[in-house]
Amino acid sequence: MASLQSVFPKAVNVFGEIKYSERDLWRNVLIVALEDAIGKGLKQYGIGQDYKCERALAYFLEPNRDFVLVCHYAGFDHEYVRMKVKKYIKEKKNGRTNR
Repeated sequence: MASLQSVFPKAVNVFGEIKYSERDLWRNVLIVALEDAIGKGLKQYGIGQDYKCERALAYFLEPNRDFVLVCHYAGFDHEYVRMKVKKYIKEKKNGRTNR
């Protein structure tokens, strides 16, 4: 399975670039949303986990202004992120493991 890191490039200052705290915050928002979409770390609190995953996945797959804005703040193209998430989910459903 592809790692979450392959969906979103590292937000770490590896090459001496200027660090942008706000950009990194929004990148983490996307990472947490993807973790929710795949069910990583979700706890049961009355609403079924499947429903939570479906709603979180819809955030990536269904057109919405919030997603476009978060991607913009994160420094990503929303269409590219959507394409990568679709690919990741497809690989996850097919049982591929790319570690």
